[in-house]
Amino acid sequence: MTSPNLVIRRLLVQGELGCDLTFNYGLNVVKSVADAADPKSTNKSGKTSLVELILHGFGRRQVSRAKWYFAPIATQLDTLWMEIEVNDRIITIQRSLRELSANLGVHEGPYAPGMDADLGETISVEGMSDFMLDILGIPKVSVKQSDGTAFALSFPTLMRSFVLHQEDSFGQILDKMIPEQRRSDVIGFLTRITPLERFTIEEQLGSLQREIVDLENRTKAVEAFLQDHGINSPTEIQKRFDEAGIALRQAEEARLALQDKIRQGAATQLAQGRLDELQHDLMRLKQEVGTLTQNLAGLREEENRLQDLLNSLRSDEARARRLQASHSVLSTIDFDICPRCTQDITEDMRGRERHGRCSLCNRMLIKTSDSLPKSSARAEDIREQVSETEAVLSDIRTEEEQAKIALAQLQQRHSAVSQQFDAESRSYVAPAVDSLMLKAKVVAELEAVRAALEPVLGQARSLQGMRERLILLRSNQARLQDELRAAAKPDRNRLNALGEIYKAILEKVRFPGVRDVEINSQSFMPLINGDLYIHVGTALKGLATVCYHLAILEFARKFDSFVPTFLVVDSPAVGDLNDENHDRLLEYLAELEDATPLELDWQVLLTTRRSNQQLDARVIETLSSPSRMLLRRQARTSSSGRDVR
Repeated sequence: MTSPNLVIRRLLVQGELGCDLTFNYGLNVVKSVADAADPKSTNKSGKTSLVELILHGFGRRQVSRAKWYFAPIATQLDTLWMEIEVNDRIITIQRSLRELSANLGVHEGPYAPGMDADLGETISVEGMSDFMLDILGIPKVSVKQSDGTAFALSFPTLMRSFVLHQEDSFGQILDKMIPEQRRSDVIGFLTRITPLERFTIEEQLGSLQREIVDLENRTKAVEAFLQDHGINSPTEIQKRFDEAGIALRQAEEARLALQDKIRQGAATQLAQGRLDELQHDLMRLKQEVGTLTQNLAGLREEENRLQDLLNSLRSDEARARRLQASHSVLSTIDFDICPRCTQDITEDMRGRERHGRCSLCNRMLIKTSDSLPKSSARAEDIREQVSETEAVLSDIRTEEEQAKIALAQLQQRHSAVSQQFDAESRSYVAPAVDSLMLKAKVVAELEAVRAALEPVLGQARSLQGMRERLILLRSNQARLQDELRAAAKPDRNRLNALGEIYKAILEKVRFPGVRDVEINSQSFMPLINGDLYIHVGTALKGLATVCYHLAILEFARKFDSFVPTFLVVDSPAVGDLNDENHDRLLEYLAELEDATPLELDWQVLLTTRRSNQQLDARVIETLSSPSRMLLRRQARTSSSGRDVR
C-alpha cells in the first residue's frame, strides 16, 4: 500500500459573509498583508479562520456555540462546502455553520450549484471520524488507558499531526495532547514505526484489564459477605451445610415415625366409641337444624306472600268503597247550570239525556262518570277475602314462632354436644398432637437454618470459581503483556529514516548548530545534539516543531504509512523565531515543489504574513484587515475556480 492521498480542492462558505477558495496540489499560500495604518492588522485578516473551516469540514466536534471560533459572526454564516480528493475519489462535504451539531452531507463528485437539493449521504458529527478513516484507508484502532478503557485514535485526534493550528501546534509537537504518551501513540501509529499488532494487543489487554478489575471487585464483595457470616473458607460453609442437611433428615424421619404411631394407636383407644357416638349425635342434630331452618325459611316466604296479598286486597276494598260513594253522590245531583260554562241547562238538553244522549255533546251515552264498572267487585266480597287472608296469615305467624323456638332448642343441644365432643377429643389427642407439633417445630427450625446457609454456600462456591477465573485472566494478562512488549518495539529502519529526514530538513532551514539528530525510540520525540528539542530555546522550538511535521509529510511520501500526504501550517512564526530562520523556513517550503521530481502527490496549505518572491508565486489568496477579510460580503457565492491537477 501507499500513504493515503488527501487534497482540498475547493472551500466555499455561503451566507451574508462568505469566501470561495480553490486549491492545487503542491504548495498553496494564503498571505496576509498589513494595512498601511496598522502593521498588526495581519493578525485579524482571517488566516486562522481558514484552518478553523477546514477542521469544521473534516467533522471536528465544537465544544459549544459560545466557545466556537466564529461565534461573533455566526448569524452571518450559513453553509460550508469543502470539496476534497481522497485516493483519486472526489467528494464534497456539506456542513452547517449555524447548527453545529447537525449531520453532515457527503456528496459524490465536485461541488456544483444546487447540490444542496441532493441529500447525498447523511453522516453524524461523531460518525464523520469513521467515514474519513474508511475513505483514507486508515485502520480504526484504540489505545489502552490506565483504567483499562479504550481511547480511540479518531480522525480528529490523528488530524492534529497534519493540521497545525497556531494556538495548539507550535508550542511543541502535538501540543496540549494529554497524556504525553498519546503523542507517541499517534506518531507511532501514523508512521507505522509502531507495528499495527501492538494496538490490537492493547485493545485485548484493555478489555482483559476491565474484566479483571470487575472480577476483583466482585471477589472482594463476596469475601466481605462471607466474613460477615463468620465464614473463613468454602470448605467450612460446605461442612455446616451438610451437617444441617443431616439434622433436617433425622428430624423429618422422627416426625413421620410419630405420625405413624398416632395413626396405629388411634383404633385401640377405649374412648374412640364414645367419640363416635358424640360425632353421630352432632351430625344428626346438624341435619335437624338444617331441616328446621329450611322450613322456617319457607314459612317466612309464605308470610311475605300473604302479607303482599293482604295489602293488595285492602287497596282493592278501599277503591271499591270510593266508587260506590261517588256513584251515590253523583246520582243525586241535578244540574241546572253547566259546571263548565256556567250557563243554564235547557229542557232540550235534558230531553237528550232521556233519549240516551249526552246533554252537552249530543252523543250516544254508552258510559258516564257516575256509572259503576260492570266488572268491579263489591266491597263486601273483598272484605270477606281480607278476613280469610288475615286468618291464614295469623296461623302462619304462629307456626313460624313455634319453629323459631324449636330451632333455638336444637341449636342449644348442638352447641352442648359440640362442646362435649371437643372436650373429650382434646383429652384423647392432645398429648400426641403436642408431641407432633414439637417435632414439626424442630423440622421448621432446621429447614430455616439450611435455607439461610444455602445462599452463603452459593456465594462461597462462586467465590471459588471467581478465584480460579482470576488466576486464568491474570495468566492471560501476563502473556499479552509479554506479547505487547515484543509488538511495541519500534521499527528501527523506519525510526532511523524519520530521523534522517528530520535532520536533512533542519539543515535545509539552517537550524543553528545541528550536529546530531535522533528520534527517541519510546516517545518518538526528536533529540537535537543529544537534548530534547524543547530545550533548544524558545526562539527555535516552534521551528523544530514545524520541521518535525514536515519530516512526517516527507516520510509519508517515501514510505508506506497512514499519514496523509497533506499538511496545513497556520502562521508558523511563533515565540521569538528570528527573521533569518523564519525566512529560511519559507524558502524551504517554496522549494518543495522544485524538489519533487515527478508529478506532485502532496498538498501543503500555508497561511503567513511574511513572504518572499518564491512564495508569492504560490499565493492563492491575499488578505488584509479590514478591507479584504477571508470571510467577507460576496458579490456571488460560487466561482469556476482553477483546475486541480
